[in-house]
Amino acid sequence: MAPGSAASSSTAPPSTAHRFTEHPADHDLPGWREAGTGRPLLLLHGWSVPGQAFAGQAALAQHGYRVIAPDHAGHGLSARSRPAAGGTIAGLAGGVARLIDALALRDAIVVGWSMGAMVAWELARGRPSAWLAPRIAAVGAIDMTPRLLTGPDWPHGLHGGYTATQAGQMAAQVRRHWHGMVPLVGAGLWAEGEEPSPGHAARVRDWMLGCDAGVLAELWLDMARQDYRPMLREATVPLFCLYGERSRLYRPPLAAATAALQPALRVATIPAAGHSPHLEQPRAFNTALLRMIAGMNQGRIGDESGTIRR
Repeated sequence: MAPGSAASSSTAPPSTAHRFTEHPADHDLPGWREAGTGRPLLLLHGWSVPGQAFAGQAALAQHGYRVIAPDHAGHGLSARSRPAAGGTIAGLAGGVARLIDALALRDAIVVGWSMGAMVAWELARGRPSAWLAPRIAAVGAIDMTPRLLTGPDWPHGLHGGYTATQAGQMAAQVRRHWHGMVPLVGAGLWAEGEEPSPGHAARVRDWMLGCDAGVLAELWLDMARQDYRPMLREATVPLFCLYGERSRLYRPPLAAATAALQPALRVATIPAAGHSPHLEQPRAFNTALLRMIAGMNQGRIGDESGTIRR
Protein backbone atom coordinates (compact mmCIF):
# COMPACT_ATOMS: atom_id res chain seq x y z
CA MET A 1 0.00 0.00 0.00
CA ALA A 2 1.53 3.29 -1.01
CA PRO A 3 1.81 5.87 1.77
CA GLY A 4 -0.96 8.41 1.50
CA SER A 5 -3.31 6.06 -0.35
CA ALA A 6 -6.81 5.42 0.95
CA ALA A 7 -5.82 1.90 1.88
CA SER A 8 -2.78 2.94 3.87
CA SER A 9 -4.61 5.74 5.67
CA SER A 10 -7.19 3.22 6.89
CA THR A 11 -4.43 1.38 8.76
CA ALA A 12 -3.40 4.38 10.83
CA PRO A 13 -3.40 3.91 14.61
CA PRO A 14 -6.87 4.31 16.15
CA SER A 15 -7.87 7.61 17.71
CA THR A 16 -7.38 8.03 21.42
CA ALA A 17 -11.18 8.08 21.81
CA HIS A 18 -11.22 4.29 21.37
CA ARG A 19 -8.27 2.59 23.02
CA PHE A 20 -8.03 -0.79 24.66
CA THR A 21 -7.12 -1.15 28.31
CA GLU A 22 -4.75 -4.07 28.92
CA HIS A 23 -5.02 -6.85 31.48
CA PRO A 24 -1.98 -9.12 31.94
CA ALA A 25 -2.12 -12.89 31.92
CA ASP A 26 -2.87 -14.33 35.36
CA HIS A 27 -2.24 -17.98 36.21
CA ASP A 28 -4.38 -19.96 33.73
CA LEU A 29 -6.11 -16.91 32.24
CA PRO A 30 -4.75 -15.32 29.06
CA GLY A 31 -4.04 -11.60 29.02
CA TRP A 32 -6.62 -9.50 27.23
CA ARG A 33 -7.53 -6.04 25.95
CA GLU A 34 -10.91 -4.45 26.47
CA ALA A 35 -12.90 -1.38 25.44
CA GLY A 36 -16.49 -0.33 26.05
CA THR A 37 -19.49 -1.83 27.77
CA GLY A 38 -22.50 -3.72 26.48
CA ARG A 39 -22.86 -6.94 24.51
CA PRO A 40 -19.55 -8.87 24.47
CA LEU A 41 -17.69 -8.99 21.16
CA LEU A 42 -14.82 -11.41 21.62
CA LEU A 43 -12.08 -11.11 18.98
CA LEU A 44 -9.56 -13.95 18.70
CA HIS A 45 -6.29 -13.18 16.90
CA GLY A 46 -4.36 -15.28 14.45
CA TRP A 47 -1.07 -17.14 14.45
CA SER A 48 1.94 -14.95 15.39
CA VAL A 49 -0.04 -11.67 15.49
CA PRO A 50 -1.48 -10.80 18.95
CA GLY A 51 -4.68 -9.00 19.84
CA GLN A 52 -3.12 -5.62 19.14
CA ALA A 53 -4.12 -6.31 15.53
CA PHE A 54 -7.71 -5.55 16.59
CA ALA A 55 -6.90 -1.99 17.70
CA GLY A 56 -9.12 -0.69 14.91
CA GLN A 57 -12.06 -2.62 16.32
CA ALA A 58 -11.94 -0.81 19.68
CA ALA A 59 -14.09 1.77 17.89
CA LEU A 60 -16.95 -0.75 17.95
CA ALA A 61 -17.36 0.19 21.62
CA GLN A 62 -19.31 3.22 20.43
CA HIS A 63 -21.88 0.85 18.91
CA GLY A 64 -22.74 -0.70 22.24
CA TYR A 65 -20.20 -3.53 22.40
CA ARG A 66 -17.79 -4.61 25.06
CA VAL A 67 -14.88 -5.40 22.75
CA ILE A 68 -12.50 -7.99 24.22
CA ALA A 69 -9.33 -9.19 22.49
CA PRO A 70 -7.41 -11.87 24.40
CA ASP A 71 -3.83 -12.87 23.62
CA HIS A 72 -3.35 -16.60 23.12
CA ALA A 73 -0.47 -18.41 24.81
CA GLY A 74 2.87 -17.48 23.28
CA HIS A 75 1.58 -14.12 22.01
CA GLY A 76 1.57 -10.55 23.29
CA LEU A 77 0.31 -10.25 26.86
CA SER A 78 0.47 -14.06 27.14
CA ALA A 79 3.89 -14.49 25.51
CA ARG A 80 5.28 -16.25 28.58
CA SER A 81 2.23 -18.46 29.07
CA ARG A 82 1.90 -22.02 27.87
CA PRO A 83 -1.48 -23.78 27.77
CA ALA A 84 -1.79 -26.86 29.96
CA ALA A 85 -2.57 -28.91 26.83
CA GLY A 86 0.59 -27.65 25.12
CA GLY A 87 0.58 -25.59 21.95
CA THR A 88 -2.75 -26.83 20.63
CA ILE A 89 -5.94 -25.29 19.33
CA ALA A 90 -7.83 -27.10 22.08
CA GLY A 91 -5.49 -25.59 24.66
CA LEU A 92 -6.10 -22.08 23.33
CA ALA A 93 -9.86 -22.67 23.29
CA GLY A 94 -9.63 -23.78 26.91
CA GLY A 95 -7.97 -20.50 27.81
CA VAL A 96 -10.66 -18.51 26.02
CA ALA A 97 -13.39 -20.53 27.75
CA ARG A 98 -11.86 -19.79 31.15
CA LEU A 99 -11.72 -16.10 30.30
CA ILE A 100 -15.38 -16.16 29.24
CA ASP A 101 -16.30 -17.64 32.60
CA ALA A 102 -13.98 -15.35 34.58
CA LEU A 103 -15.56 -12.29 32.94
CA ALA A 104 -19.07 -13.81 33.23
CA LEU A 105 -19.72 -13.16 29.53
CA ARG A 106 -23.18 -13.92 28.15
CA ASP A 107 -24.66 -13.69 24.64
CA ALA A 108 -21.22 -13.04 23.14
CA ILE A 109 -20.38 -12.73 19.48
CA VAL A 110 -17.09 -14.61 19.01
CA VAL A 111 -15.04 -13.72 15.92
CA GLY A 112 -11.75 -15.44 15.16
CA TRP A 113 -9.19 -14.40 12.58
CA SER A 114 -7.11 -17.07 10.82
CA MET A 115 -5.91 -19.42 13.58
CA GLY A 116 -8.35 -17.62 15.89
CA ALA A 117 -11.19 -18.91 13.72
CA MET A 118 -10.10 -22.45 14.54
CA VAL A 119 -10.07 -21.51 18.22
CA ALA A 120 -13.62 -20.14 17.89
CA TRP A 121 -14.77 -23.27 16.05
CA GLU A 122 -13.11 -25.41 18.72
CA LEU A 123 -15.10 -23.57 21.39
CA ALA A 124 -18.28 -24.53 19.56
CA ARG A 125 -17.11 -28.10 18.90
CA GLY A 126 -15.60 -28.90 22.26
CA ARG A 127 -18.12 -27.60 24.76
CA PRO A 128 -21.55 -28.95 25.73
CA SER A 129 -24.63 -27.08 24.60
CA ALA A 130 -25.47 -26.26 28.23
CA TRP A 131 -22.25 -24.23 28.39
CA LEU A 132 -22.48 -22.75 24.91
CA ALA A 133 -26.10 -21.64 24.78
CA PRO A 134 -26.03 -18.85 27.37
CA ARG A 135 -22.50 -17.70 26.57
CA ILE A 136 -22.05 -17.68 22.79
CA ALA A 137 -24.68 -16.25 20.46
CA ALA A 138 -22.72 -16.62 17.19
CA VAL A 139 -19.31 -17.63 15.87
CA GLY A 140 -17.59 -15.76 13.05
CA ALA A 141 -14.40 -16.39 11.11
CA ILE A 142 -12.10 -13.99 9.26
CA ASP A 143 -10.33 -15.29 6.14
CA MET A 144 -9.82 -18.88 7.27
CA THR A 145 -10.26 -22.36 5.88
CA PRO A 146 -11.76 -25.14 8.03
CA ARG A 147 -8.94 -27.42 6.87
CA LEU A 148 -5.41 -26.11 6.36
CA LEU A 149 -4.25 -29.11 4.34
CA THR A 150 -5.48 -29.79 0.83
CA GLY A 151 -6.61 -33.08 -0.64
CA PRO A 152 -8.85 -34.57 -3.31
CA ASP A 153 -11.97 -33.66 -1.34
CA TRP A 154 -10.74 -30.22 -0.21
CA PRO A 155 -8.67 -28.12 -2.63
CA HIS A 156 -9.26 -25.00 -0.51
CA GLY A 157 -6.43 -25.25 2.01
CA LEU A 158 -3.53 -22.87 2.44
CA HIS A 159 -2.33 -21.45 -0.92
CA GLY A 160 -4.66 -23.90 -2.67
CA GLY A 161 -2.11 -26.67 -2.10
CA TYR A 162 -0.59 -27.55 1.28
CA THR A 163 0.60 -30.87 2.74
CA ALA A 164 1.45 -32.28 6.14
CA THR A 165 5.08 -32.50 5.02
CA GLN A 166 5.12 -28.79 4.26
CA ALA A 167 3.53 -28.07 7.65
CA GLY A 168 6.27 -30.04 9.38
CA GLN A 169 8.96 -28.18 7.45
CA MET A 170 7.38 -24.86 8.34
CA ALA A 171 7.26 -25.73 12.05
CA ALA A 172 10.93 -26.75 12.00
CA GLN A 173 11.92 -23.49 10.32
CA VAL A 174 9.91 -21.49 12.86
CA ARG A 175 11.77 -23.18 15.72
CA ARG A 176 15.18 -22.50 14.18
CA HIS A 177 14.81 -19.22 12.30
CA TRP A 178 11.66 -17.41 13.44
CA HIS A 179 13.23 -13.95 13.51
CA GLY A 180 14.44 -14.38 9.94
CA MET A 181 11.03 -15.57 8.77
CA VAL A 182 9.05 -12.65 10.15
CA PRO A 183 9.24 -10.41 7.04
CA LEU A 184 7.98 -13.18 4.74
CA VAL A 185 5.19 -14.23 7.11
CA GLY A 186 4.18 -10.61 7.62
CA ALA A 187 3.93 -10.03 3.87
CA GLY A 188 1.14 -12.60 3.70
CA LEU A 189 -1.16 -10.39 5.76
CA TRP A 190 -1.72 -7.80 3.06
CA ALA A 191 -3.83 -7.76 -0.08
CA GLU A 192 -2.29 -9.17 -3.22
CA GLY A 193 -0.35 -6.43 -4.97
CA GLU A 194 -0.33 -4.08 -1.96
CA GLU A 195 2.24 -3.22 0.68
CA PRO A 196 1.79 -1.61 4.11
CA SER A 197 3.34 1.69 5.04
CA PRO A 198 6.83 1.31 6.59
CA GLY A 199 5.50 2.30 10.00
CA HIS A 200 2.69 -0.20 9.91
CA ALA A 201 4.98 -2.98 8.69
CA ALA A 202 7.39 -2.22 11.55
CA ARG A 203 4.59 -2.35 14.10
CA VAL A 204 3.44 -5.77 12.87
CA ARG A 205 7.06 -7.00 12.78
CA ASP A 206 7.51 -6.04 16.43
CA TRP A 207 4.34 -7.89 17.40
CA MET A 208 5.57 -11.02 15.64
CA LEU A 209 9.06 -10.85 17.12
CA GLY A 210 7.53 -10.78 20.61
CA CYS A 211 5.95 -14.22 20.15
CA ASP A 212 7.36 -17.49 21.50
CA ALA A 213 8.76 -19.41 18.51
CA GLY A 214 8.41 -22.78 20.24
CA VAL A 215 4.71 -22.26 20.90
CA LEU A 216 4.22 -20.97 17.36
CA ALA A 217 5.76 -24.14 15.93
CA GLU A 218 3.54 -26.37 18.07
CA LEU A 219 0.45 -24.41 17.08
CA TRP A 220 1.30 -24.58 13.38
CA LEU A 221 1.53 -28.36 13.53
CA ASP A 222 -1.74 -28.60 15.42
CA MET A 223 -3.52 -26.30 12.98
CA ALA A 224 -2.47 -28.69 10.21
CA ARG A 225 -4.10 -31.58 12.08
CA GLN A 226 -7.51 -29.92 12.26
CA ASP A 227 -10.56 -30.42 10.08
CA TYR A 228 -13.55 -28.32 11.11
CA ARG A 229 -15.74 -29.23 8.14
CA PRO A 230 -17.81 -31.72 10.18
CA MET A 231 -18.25 -29.12 12.93
CA LEU A 232 -19.48 -26.54 10.42
CA ARG A 233 -21.93 -29.02 8.90
CA GLU A 234 -23.37 -29.97 12.28
CA ALA A 235 -23.19 -26.68 14.18
CA THR A 236 -26.28 -25.36 15.89
CA VAL A 237 -24.73 -22.00 16.84
CA PRO A 238 -25.16 -19.32 14.13
CA LEU A 239 -22.08 -19.02 11.91
CA PHE A 240 -20.65 -16.40 9.59
CA CYS A 241 -17.43 -15.80 7.64
CA LEU A 242 -15.73 -12.63 6.41
CA TYR A 243 -13.14 -12.97 3.64
CA GLY A 244 -10.58 -10.67 2.07
CA GLU A 245 -11.24 -10.34 -1.64
CA ARG A 246 -7.51 -10.35 -2.47
CA SER A 247 -6.11 -12.68 0.19
CA ARG A 248 -2.63 -14.00 -0.55
CA LEU A 249 -3.26 -17.13 1.54
CA TYR A 250 -6.59 -18.41 0.22
CA ARG A 251 -8.15 -18.54 -3.21
CA PRO A 252 -11.54 -16.95 -3.98
CA PRO A 253 -13.46 -20.28 -4.22
CA LEU A 254 -12.89 -20.88 -0.48
CA ALA A 255 -15.80 -18.63 0.50
CA ALA A 256 -18.36 -20.53 -1.58
CA ALA A 257 -16.92 -23.90 -0.56
CA THR A 258 -17.18 -23.02 3.14
CA ALA A 259 -20.71 -21.69 2.72
CA ALA A 260 -21.71 -24.95 1.01
CA LEU A 261 -20.88 -26.87 4.20
CA GLN A 262 -23.69 -25.20 6.16
CA PRO A 263 -26.78 -23.71 4.44
CA ALA A 264 -27.37 -21.27 7.33
CA LEU A 265 -23.80 -19.93 7.28
CA ARG A 266 -23.53 -16.33 6.11
CA VAL A 267 -20.58 -15.09 4.05
CA ALA A 268 -19.27 -11.62 3.21
CA THR A 269 -16.25 -10.44 1.25
CA ILE A 270 -14.34 -7.24 2.04
CA PRO A 271 -13.44 -5.64 -1.32
CA ALA A 272 -9.74 -5.06 -2.01
CA ALA A 273 -8.71 -6.53 1.36
CA GLY A 274 -6.25 -9.33 1.99
CA HIS A 275 -5.86 -11.92 4.75
CA SER A 276 -6.27 -9.31 7.52
CA PRO A 277 -9.17 -7.02 6.49
CA HIS A 278 -9.68 -5.81 10.07
CA LEU A 279 -6.08 -4.57 10.10
CA GLU A 280 -5.84 -3.33 6.51
CA GLN A 281 -9.23 -1.65 6.29
CA PRO A 282 -10.66 -1.31 9.81
CA ARG A 283 -13.50 1.04 8.85
CA ALA A 284 -14.74 -1.13 5.99
CA PHE A 285 -14.31 -4.25 8.10
CA ASN A 286 -16.19 -2.78 11.06
CA THR A 287 -19.07 -1.77 8.80
CA ALA A 288 -19.25 -5.25 7.28
CA LEU A 289 -19.10 -6.92 10.70
CA LEU A 290 -21.85 -4.72 12.14
CA ARG A 291 -24.05 -5.39 9.12
CA MET A 292 -23.42 -9.10 9.41
CA ILE A 293 -24.42 -9.11 13.08
CA ALA A 294 -27.47 -6.97 12.36
CA GLY A 295 -28.52 -9.28 9.55
CA MET A 296 -28.22 -12.32 11.80
CA ASN A 297 -30.17 -10.59 14.56
CA GLN A 298 -32.95 -9.64 12.15
CA GLY A 299 -32.94 -12.88 10.19
CA ARG A 300 -32.57 -11.10 6.87
CA ILE A 301 -30.21 -11.40 3.91
CA GLY A 302 -28.21 -8.38 2.77
CA ASP A 303 -24.86 -6.65 2.72
CA GLU A 304 -22.97 -3.61 1.62
CA SER A 305 -22.06 -4.92 -1.82
CA GLY A 306 -24.14 -7.97 -2.61
CA THR A 307 -21.66 -10.41 -1.12
CA ILE A 308 -23.43 -11.58 2.04
CA ARG A 309 -25.63 -14.59 1.55
CA ARG A 310 -27.24 -17.37 3.48
